Amino acid sequence: MALDLHRKNEFKISRKSQDEILKEIITDEFPLNPLELVGETSFDDPMILEETDKLPRSDVQEFYKDASIFITGGTGFMGKMLIEKLSRSCPHYKHIYLLIRNKKGKNVNERIDAIFEDRLFKRLKHERPKFYHKISAIAGDVSLPGLGISSSDRKKLAENVNIVFHAAATIRFDEHIRTAININVLGTREIISLAKEMTNLKACMYVSTAYANCVYSKIEEKFYGAPYDYNGVISLVTSANDDKKLENITPSLTAGWPNTYTFTKALAEDLAKHESIGLPFGIFRPSVVISTYNEPVRGWIDNVYGPIGMIVGVGAGVLHTHHCDVDKVVDLVPVDLVVNALICSAYKVSQSITTSESTPPIFNYVSSKQNPINLGKFFEIIKKYGLPNWPTINAIWYYSFIPTNNPYIYSLLFLLLHTIPGYFLDFLCLMTGKKQMLTNIYKKMKKANTALVFFANNQWDFIDKNTSALWNGMSEADKKIFFFDIKEMSWDYYARACGIGLRLYLVKDDIHTIKNARTKWEKLRKAHLLLKTVVAIIFLRVCWFIINMCFN
Repeated sequence: MALDLHRKNEFKISRKSQDEILKEIITDEFPLNPLELVGETSFDDPMILEETDKLPRSDVQEFYKDASIFITGGTGFMGKMLIEKLSRSCPHYKHIYLLIRNKKGKNVNERIDAIFEDRLFKRLKHERPKFYHKISAIAGDVSLPGLGISSSDRKKLAENVNIVFHAAATIRFDEHIRTAININVLGTREIISLAKEMTNLKACMYVSTAYANCVYSKIEEKFYGAPYDYNGVISLVTSANDDKKLENITPSLTAGWPNTYTFTKALAEDLAKHESIGLPFGIFRPSVVISTYNEPVRGWIDNVYGPIGMIVGVGAGVLHTHHCDVDKVVDLVPVDLVVNALICSAYKVSQSITTSESTPPIFNYVSSKQNPINLGKFFEIIKKYGLPNWPTINAIWYYSFIPTNNPYIYSLLFLLLHTIPGYFLDFLCLMTGKKQMLTNIYKKMKKANTALVFFANNQWDFIDKNTSALWNGMSEADKKIFFFDIKEMSWDYYARACGIGLRLYLVKDDIHTIKNARTKWEKLRKAHLLLKTVVAIIFLRVCWFIINMCFN
């Protein structure tokens, strides 16, 4: 989101001790310490953990003992969570190799340092301070032939790696078809090719998406027919020299699929089915991944995709309408539960008997089957527990959100609530010498809404029998360490920490600003009520004028 939520605070705040600030913000109305709410004050003592590590390990922990792990997509949302969970709960692994590309003037070592600056790793640094020594970067890029890695690194991986997690992907819905094919399809082929060279491979997991086959209303844990032969599509895209022509034929090429992301994920699954024969290979399909449920802290997230982005926009007073059906069940899964299920699915795949005739097992990780919630209810509980309690200091307006599934009403609301106010406020900014931003923000929101409308107005019947069987077959020790039973997850418990989590980890508001943010939020509420009253009076006057004109 283009809104600068990281700019310096608007209020001058005296720097008091954290205890003094907490005494001020923990009132009868808001009795919770925000750091206690998300779990940042309850980390385990490293000395106690060292003693615990001497106890017998669980089945899953034993599987990862002395294992070398190769991860792609380690700099992404799920990838960082996977690194954190493995390092904290399976500390006896041998080594983790992360495929990282040089980017924005930073080499791979600088990028791996940047990963661990995230607040996500605060607990890990406290409980396992030496974790960093068993993680190293492999320079490469999934979009390049041979993953772009050196021959020496390839040999190292082939000789040492036991477990592969391929989570790298471009998740941009409007990605150019060439880029999407290179990363999502050819990248998967390169990973499978490398996995075939690994002499001690125990499991290779490909992270797909529950929406790879979204053209079907019922999605089971099985392979579906690909829209086209993947070799033919690869040949078409790689041989074409004109990106513009490719862009022009993309709508007909992806017909039925809402975007290049889901289309290329479907192709990648078909490729995996045919080219992973003989490998201990599995496919993991999460639905919409959201902020953490319980660990390492509650409410952590680092992106504004999907419903979480909508919550941020609404909480900042920027988003006031959206084209969506609030009565449709929305399939959301917290990232920590997703990663726990992924870790355990690799263990399950390693136990499967692989033959030339067997197909890779598939795990749908979804919530709608066992713990459904519709979009309206989700927004309701977030509003109840989150936004009023933990507003951002940078909010520009009070909570005001009118969703609709009618495209004509949505267009009208967008004009009245976004376009006109955006141009008006940017005009005021121009007159006062301030930076104009709202017009561009709303243009991006319009584009994002177009990309999401397919998912926001439909729902699917997902089948998750393999995932349920995986959970039911686990030991009690593993169920405690790697909890992912979606039917036992409480949406209210999730919502209580979601608001403060967004404030701490995504918006990155200083904890010292909470009291002033609540004061500002109350002023915005009163201004909002005043504006509605003025608009109502004007509307009634106009109606009265029209009635008088008609009768006269």
